[in-house]
Amino acid sequence: MTAISTTPPQALRQKGSVSRVIAADPPHLYRWVADVTRTPEWSPETRRCTWLGDERGVGARFEGLNRSSFWRWTRECEVVTADPGREFAFRTILAGKTTDSTVWTFRFEPVEGGTLVTHAYEIVHVLTPGRQRTAALLLPRHRDRRPDMARSLDRIADLVEGRANVRQARLGQAHTAEGSIPLSNMYVMHHAFRRDLRDLSRAVPATPLTDHEVWAALARRWTAFSTTLHHHHTIEDTSIWPRVLERADVAATMAAMEAEHDLIDPLLEKCAEGFRGMTRIPDAPTRDRLAADVARFREVLDDHLAHEETEALPLVQRHLSMAAWLDSEKAARAEFRFADLAFAVPWTVLEVPAEQFEAAFTEGGPLIRLVLALTRRRFMREHRTAFRWAS
Repeated sequence: MTAISTTPPQALRQKGSVSRVIAADPPHLYRWVADVTRTPEWSPETRRCTWLGDERGVGARFEGLNRSSFWRWTRECEVVTADPGREFAFRTILAGKTTDSTVWTFRFEPVEGGTLVTHAYEIVHVLTPGRQRTAALLLPRHRDRRPDMARSLDRIADLVEGRANVRQARLGQAHTAEGSIPLSNMYVMHHAFRRDLRDLSRAVPATPLTDHEVWAALARRWTAFSTTLHHHHTIEDTSIWPRVLERADVAATMAAMEAEHDLIDPLLEKCAEGFRGMTRIPDAPTRDRLAADVARFREVLDDHLAHEETEALPLVQRHLSMAAWLDSEKAARAEFRFADLAFAVPWTVLEVPAEQFEAAFTEGGPLIRLVLALTRRRFMREHRTAFRWAS
C-alpha cells in the first residue's frame, strides 16, 4: 500500500492514491464501485448516494450526502470514466459558492490472487488559500484523503471477500444466502408461512364439522395469513426484484418469481372460499375439498419459497446495495399497517428459537419486543382456538 505522509495543517494535499489487492475479479469489483448507491457501504463520510436521472455511463450524474463530525453537506457529481473492469471515475461539480472540484478514480488491474485496486483523487479546481485553511481547520480529515481511501479499500475487500457477512437466521430454509444484506426477516417470514401451512394442513381434516368456533377462527387465520403473504409479495415485486434487475441481467429468475406470485394468488382465493364455506354451511365434501386445496397450496408455496431461497436471494446478496435494501425495508414498514403488525409480529416469532430470534430481530430491537408484549396474549388465545384439533 502507498505510504501515507503528513500534510501541513494549513494546506490540503492536492492529490494522492492508495492500492491493495482484493480477492475478486476486475469486472465484479467494477460493478460494485460503479453502482454509486453502494458507496456508503465503504466510505467513511458518504451517507447516501442517489442517481439523478436514468443514465449510468459517462455523463451520468448523482448526488452524495456526506457527514464528518458535526458537518453535513451534499455534492453533485458526474461520471467522467466508465470502462467496465478497468476504470471508473467521477468528479464533483462546481456550483454556486462551491468553487472546488475533485476527480475520484478507481482502477482495476488483474494480478495473481485477484485484482490490484488503485483508488486515487486529484483536486482539479483548487480553493483559494483562505478557504483551504478554513477547510483544513473544520475538516481535518480532508488535509490528506489517503487514510480514508485506504479504509475504503479495506472495507470493500471485507465486503467482497465475505468478512463483512452479517449473521443470518437459520430456520430450515432451503439455502442461506450469506453476505452483507441482512436477510433474516425474509427467512423468518418464510418459516412462518411454512409453519402455518403445516398446521392448517393438519387442522382442516381433523376439525369436527360441528365446531363452529374453530372454523370461524381458522377462517380468520387464513385471512390474516393471506394478507401477510400479499404484503410480502407486494414488497418483493415493487421494491426488491426491480432493483435487482437494474443491476444485473437476471430477467429469467425475476420473471419466474413474479410468475409464481401470479400462480399463488388464485390458490389463495380458492382456499379462502373453502374456509368461508365451512363457516356458513359446514359439510364433509366442502371440508375434503378444502383439505385438498390447502395441501396443494402448501406444495406450491413451499416450492416457490425454496426457489426464492436458492436462486433469488443469492442475487440480492450479489447485486443489491445496502441503500436499496434499506429502501425495501422502508417500503415494508409502509405496507404493513399497525393492525397488520398486531398479527404479523407475534405470528412471525411463533416457534422461533431464542438464539434465532436475536439474529432475526436485532434491528427491530425494543420496538419489536414492545409490539410483541402488547399483542402476544391475544394472538395466542386465537391461535390455540384455531388449532384446537391439530395434532
